[in-house]
Amino acid sequence: MNIIPVFLPHEGCESHCTFCNEYSATGLKKLPVREEILSTVQRYLLYFVDKNNVELAFYGGTFTGSKRQKIYLDIGLELFERKVIKGIRFSTSPGQFNREKALLLRNYPISLVELGVQSFDPLVLKLSNRDHGVKEIYSATKVLKDFSIPFGLHLMTGLPGDNHAKDLISSLEAVRTGAVSVRLHPLVILKDSLLAQDFVRGLFSPPGLEESLEILWKMYLIINGAGVVVNRIGVCLYGNEIKNVVAGPYHPALGELVRNRLMLEVLREHYRLGGSDHIALDKSHKGDFTGHRRYVIVTASNEGIIVQFRENGLRLDVESYLNSIRERLLGGIYVQT
Repeated sequence: MNIIPVFLPHEGCESHCTFCNEYSATGLKKLPVREEILSTVQRYLLYFVDKNNVELAFYGGTFTGSKRQKIYLDIGLELFERKVIKGIRFSTSPGQFNREKALLLRNYPISLVELGVQSFDPLVLKLSNRDHGVKEIYSATKVLKDFSIPFGLHLMTGLPGDNHAKDLISSLEAVRTGAVSVRLHPLVILKDSLLAQDFVRGLFSPPGLEESLEILWKMYLIINGAGVVVNRIGVCLYGNEIKNVVAGPYHPALGELVRNRLMLEVLREHYRLGGSDHIALDKSHKGDFTGHRRYVIVTASNEGIIVQFRENGLRLDVESYLNSIRERLLGGIYVQT
């Protein structure tokens, strides 16, 4: 599916989350008018090879809290009726979603609602100045299921009050809600956000890249292993907006790095279960087990696991190893809870 994003910075937001500054993230200072949205659609259509699978997406605000919501939905409906798009998706907060707001959506081709959940931990939500608690998350997801509206969840790591145990539980709860997709986003402190002020004062510092990878691969494995799509890992920044990162594990290939960590875990699992520390893998594995800037084989080598590739080499049952790792990971979580 090809997505045409339309950014509505802070539109409809009732509170100012400590981690958020959509002006810094998008570089936009005002809301788009109808002509600008239609122009954006035409521009993106020029890039898409497959123009028959296109959705219009409204991001960057609390869509169902916006007084302009119907205006934006009507633009999407017009494009749908002209067969330009196949559906409308948007992001919103559980604190701004209820049965009454779902009723309005019945008149439109809604393909996905992404709920900005961030965490299932009450303290993390409070310290992040979210406009909802955990109860509102379950309430919003129930309404979406009642109305048969597909939904995804947005989870974050590294927020104030957060830790790895809470992140893992959030992953489990995301699966239990019935979400069809999850977006994972380690905290990146953006210029002019409230957390940027705390960072400058030395009151708060976000986890680094390696620590973030250590929890992200586990969350990915829990969620993806349950059949839920992880549709993006990391904050999406373009051009000059990258300069607005004050601190945190921003990396343009973060999703690739997370998948690299999974392959490293497969090698570790193979060795743990009695495999040799010198592995001659089949060349078909080379893409998976080399990694970004040779991350996988270099890290494995530093741990004493030497990986080479050759014709008719060893073929690992990657899914079997991932299932084994996931089972042990889940066992540890249930013991903790």
